[in-house]
Amino acid sequence: MLMLLKTLIFNLIYNQMENNKLPQSTMNNIVISVYFTIAYAVLLSVYLGFPINIRSNFLLMLFVVCSLLFSVAAIYFAAKSYKKAKISSVILIIINAVALLIPLIMLLMIFT
Repeated sequence: MLMLLKTLIFNLIYNQMENNKLPQSTMNNIVISVYFTIAYAVLLSVYLGFPINIRSNFLLMLFVVCSLLFSVAAIYFAAKSYKKAKISSVILIIINAVALLIPLIMLLMIFT
């Protein structure tokens, strides 16, 4: 599933960039955003793969902090290239905005 998502995003981005002849800095920002998105997906799958009795408060806080960092970084790099690569940037921003809800909901559950 993760490889399919990665391939789909890379193909979409590559086709858009080849058609529009985008500068290298814009392509780098999009690729960095994709890498942060993939890192977040891996982090989420690893965290959910732990047995329930192993999950501690430290692991939960580490997951929340890392996932917030990865999501915000991915949104930042996607937004940096918004002017020149609108479709790819919007797709990555939407994916990471939805992914940002997971740690925010977990924080809400912790503090209430």
